[in-house]
Parts: sequence; C-alpha cells; structure tokens
Amino acid sequence: MNQKKIAFIHYPHFANDARLETVPFSLNPVVFLAKMGWEVDLYLWEEPGANYNDLLPDTVTIKYFREPKLSLHSRLHLLRRISLPFQFLWRKNYCGVFGYGQIGAYIANIIAKSNQCPFIYLNDEFPSGWGENIWTQLEQQAVQNAAMVVVPDPHRFHPLCQELDVSTKPYAVLPNIPMIKRPFEEINWHEKLGIPKDYIPFLYAGTMVEWAQIPEILSTLPYWDEKAVLILHSRSRKSMEKYRKELSHLEVPGKVIWTHESMPNSQINSLVSYCAGNFALYRNTGPNFEYVGFSSGKLMRSLACGSPVIASKLTSLSFIKDYQLGVLVNHPIEIPNAINEIMRDRKAFQERCLQFCTTEVSFERAWEKFCDQLQHIAHIDLRQPGT
Repeated sequence: MNQKKIAFIHYPHFANDARLETVPFSLNPVVFLAKMGWEVDLYLWEEPGANYNDLLPDTVTIKYFREPKLSLHSRLHLLRRISLPFQFLWRKNYCGVFGYGQIGAYIANIIAKSNQCPFIYLNDEFPSGWGENIWTQLEQQAVQNAAMVVVPDPHRFHPLCQELDVSTKPYAVLPNIPMIKRPFEEINWHEKLGIPKDYIPFLYAGTMVEWAQIPEILSTLPYWDEKAVLILHSRSRKSMEKYRKELSHLEVPGKVIWTHESMPNSQINSLVSYCAGNFALYRNTGPNFEYVGFSSGKLMRSLACGSPVIASKLTSLSFIKDYQLGVLVNHPIEIPNAINEIMRDRKAFQERCLQFCTTEVSFERAWEKFCDQLQHIAHIDLRQPGT
C-alpha cells in the first residue's frame, strides 16, 4: 500500500518548557515534511496551543497526550515504560518516524519497529544533562535502531555518540534557526516599554536563570554607554518577579526594563530585530553549553532577525567572531566595550547577520542535504511522499 504518512514525536522532558513552537530544530522539519506533501501525525505532550493554527499546514494532524506530573526519577516512570508500547505499537501505515527528546526517541522507536520503517532521531540535549534515569538507558537502546541521528550543530555529534555509546551512526545537521516572516510587525518598542526616544536598547530574552549570566550582565550596567539600556524579557511573570527581587541590589535606575508579556513569535521577532544587539551568554556547566553552537535558540533567532549578539567565548561559537556577527566575551568586564562596538557599527553587523543566515546556516539548504543523505541511507525519498 502506498502511504504518505509520517509520524513525528515531540516529547522532551518538561514538555511545556520546550514547546514545539519554541524549538525550530523540531518545528521546521514538521513544516517542511507537510509542504513536501506528507501527511504528518504530530504527537505532542504539551498543553494545547492556538499558535499552531498559524504555524502548521493543514496536512499536519496534532495528537495531544497528557503530560504526567512526575519527576524524572519517579518509580512511576517504570510503569510508563511498560504502558507506552501498548499505546503506540498499534499505530500503523507510516513510511518514517521522527523522534525528538529522550522519551520521544523511545516512542518513535516503538512505532518504527511496528511499521518496519526508518526511525530518525533528533537530539539537542546531551543525556548527561538529565543525569542517570530510566529514559537515558532507553534512549541509548532506541538510538541503536536509528537510521540517522540529527543534531543542530556538527560540534555536538561526536561527544553525543560517546554518551549514547554509538560510533558508526550516519548523522545530519539541521540548525536551530527559526523561519522568519517579514516584514516584521511594526511596533514602537521605545513607546511601548517607556524607553526614552534617543536611548538604544539591548535585549536578553529567555528563561531567568543563573547559567544565562544575568547577574554578570547587570553588574556591568554602570559602565555601559549612557544611552544604552537593557531589556530583560521572560514569558513567566512569577519567575521574573522572584528573580528581579533576588537581583535588586544590581539594579541601576533607568538602565533596565523588565517585561514578562506573553508574545506570539511575530512580536518576539519584532522586539529582537528592534534591539541593537542580543545577549547569548552561557556558563559552561556541561556539554550542552560547551557545544551549544547552532543549537542556541536565542542566538540563532537574533541572527535571523538581523541583530548581532554578545555571546560567550566558546569554541562552538567561534563563528560569531569569524563572520563578525557580534562580539564574544570571556569576562563581564568586556561587555561594555562589546556594547560600544555594536553601537558604532550596527548596520554593518545587521547586514552580515542576515547574509550569514541565507548562506552558512540556511535551514532550506540543510534540509535538502538531509533529504539526500536519508535517501541514500534509508532509501526513503522525502521529496516523493509515499515512496
């Protein structure tokens, strides 16, 4: 029987914190598969969201499941390991299965075995980031059956193989870069956020956490150019207010704007592109950050929107310096000079960022290469649905 269906499993740990709409590395393949003519059954464990009505083509059918409120190390996960095969073994008529996340890999492997079709594993989190748990073991077992492993940055593949205990798997790279729709929504962010007209905003957008070096950024504010201001944006009002209180001793009046407004992608992109530059700093707490590269969501969104970045001086981020897409810093004392450098040459930085995204990290080009590799390895031609 000639089928035109693909199963796509997006099941990361803490599914509502890594919603599909916030992970281009996983979202883009779903969109591209549908545009190629495939019917896609999309399995999600996050809370239903209205944004998918605009983000996904009509040939994508979302199948929502309830996200259990369990810790990673709960013994109840043993019951889930047993119950999941009964939920998914019977799901048939697929030509291929994509799996994202440790739990997603386990489920995707079950479906692929049942359908005797290729299993493609998308990984942007090292197993060591989750510690020892039952899903790490199941991920290692599942990846043995994967036709291909897909990562967002080439630096990540070999250390990932060491952690997964595989050595000969074919792999492909799909950068974690959003598909930006232009023109951007026209918003006067100076007026909306109460910023003086002649001031120049820089942005940190994301989770308010220590590894993002927010205390280090705030500690340098007294040394910034007098016209430069910092916008700190988070989707969570509760966590932002708590964090702001903890860091109140680093506040500089008139230099920081805190915002927690929930925004659709169109508005986030508008804000990112509006700002002179965006922060993508990381504390090197392990391989997820050491090899972050093209997997950094905030960094890749900034480049795609034409805004340079102030990023950590990590080997995997050396392309920022090589292509002059922003400034790499090692110590917080270097941040004020990075601010000045971007302010002096903002337009040139912007042009280089946009050019880089259409050449070096074009998702469209990466997808074409991935399709060629998969056809050669697994004998499935994604350009010809049902073959």
